[in-house]
Amino acid sequence: MSEKQMLVFDCETNGLLHDVSEIHCIAIYDNTKEETFVFNNQGDQSGPITEALHWLSSADVLVGHNVINYDLPILRKIYSWFNTNASIVDTLILSRLYHPNMMEIDKKRNIARMPLQLYGRHSLESYGYRLQEYKGEFGKTTDWQKWSQEMQDYCVQDVKVTTKLCEHFRPYLTGAR
Repeated sequence: MSEKQMLVFDCETNGLLHDVSEIHCIAIYDNTKEETFVFNNQGDQSGPITEALHWLSSADVLVGHNVINYDLPILRKIYSWFNTNASIVDTLILSRLYHPNMMEIDKKRNIARMPLQLYGRHSLESYGYRLQEYKGEFGKTTDWQKWSQEMQDYCVQDVKVTTKLCEHFRPYLTGAR
């Protein structure tokens, strides 16, 4: 029996759900290929966004951080034809479900270099510190209106953090914990 295709993904856009009008890039980690792929509409060596959507629509499992309330609604808003029958795993929801006491957990761990304002949070940035797969600084002072290579690199890094976070939750999902 072949392994189910699980795609961990993230997209970067020009705004929040209510005012977004463009998806700049999508990064996808494919567990069956153990590789990350990047898609944008820049005409470079990356595939186009629509190719990413076709790939996402055919997956067995889709994984993302806040994917239920952000990424998937964005994809459907911009590309109304997008649909998937994949099982959805949202690591933000898993974090809140399995670690409702995150502040106490963080205080016990006293994570090196983790800023105090990230303690107790379920954000991907805070998990970057916990899992030692840092997100980086892009976006804190950057304009999100146009695609940039730095934005795309940030998207890929988000997928790395989310993939590690998914692995962190695997024992909870398989009943091994």
